[in-house]
Amino acid sequence: MTDASVSRARLAAVLFVGWLAMSSSAVVIVLAAPVPPTTIAASRVAITALVWTAIAAATGVQGSFATGVQRSFATGDRDVRRRVVLSGVLLGVHFALWIVSLTLTSVAHGAVLVGLQPLFAALFGLFLGDRASWRLVVGVAIALVGTAWMTQSDEAGATFTGDLLAVLAGACAAAYLVVNRGVAGRIPLAPLLALVNAIAGVTVLAWIVVSGAPWWHDGATVRDALAVVWLGLGPGFLGHGSMNWAARWLPVHVVSLAVLLEPVGAAFLALWLLGQSFGAAEVVGAALLLIGAAIALRR
Repeated sequence: MTDASVSRARLAAVLFVGWLAMSSSAVVIVLAAPVPPTTIAASRVAITALVWTAIAAATGVQGSFATGVQRSFATGDRDVRRRVVLSGVLLGVHFALWIVSLTLTSVAHGAVLVGLQPLFAALFGLFLGDRASWRLVVGVAIALVGTAWMTQSDEAGATFTGDLLAVLAGACAAAYLVVNRGVAGRIPLAPLLALVNAIAGVTVLAWIVVSGAPWWHDGATVRDALAVVWLGLGPGFLGHGSMNWAARWLPVHVVSLAVLLEPVGAAFLALWLLGQSFGAAEVVGAALLLIGAAIALRR
């Protein structure tokens, strides 16, 4: 149920803008190659963190930000501290898995499978008191059938490993939203997302150092670097920012179900810009996923 001060039209508009921005994510990640996937992930969240930090300062919430940080990290508010750190780590792992998956599977597969996060969000959201209706159960069942149908195909270079990484990335994204929602009202949105994205960046950087992954590729161009910048500004800031804001007023699984529409835009962008086609299995599977979302969102 939404708060009286937030209209349905406003919530729909925010989620629509977020969907437009996030639909470009998978295609732009592919266009950013040959930049190493982990570097793309770390740079994306770092750029998003800088934008939210600037917004926090421009809107005058730095005072409440400082108070929240001091209360959460200096005076021992362990619940907030753990949630902020955990959500940042989950976000970093989500992007690392998601971006690597797109090097091992097609945009159509990756975009649809990472969008399975509502299945996980519905389960995680129960811990926050969200109610799962029979429509959600039926929608989840249909979505699972669609997933199984779609992943049987190996068209456009899709692999089981890439598909699995995309599913795990979706699970991390759902958990990130749930954990982040748990600190709503304790730290303002802008500084909270600045903190979370900064922690996500540190998480991915730590993985780069430990794994010995390359930082850059000599073949990368200015266009590739600009693609990474867009990932931080568009899908990172507009996309995830809108979802986090909407999650303060709507059940987490409802917000996440809106992400199921992302593969529609991503698939057509991949067809137009990358020439990646999708066969009958992808079309049928994606259609079943969207039908499941429509049933679950009927209210």
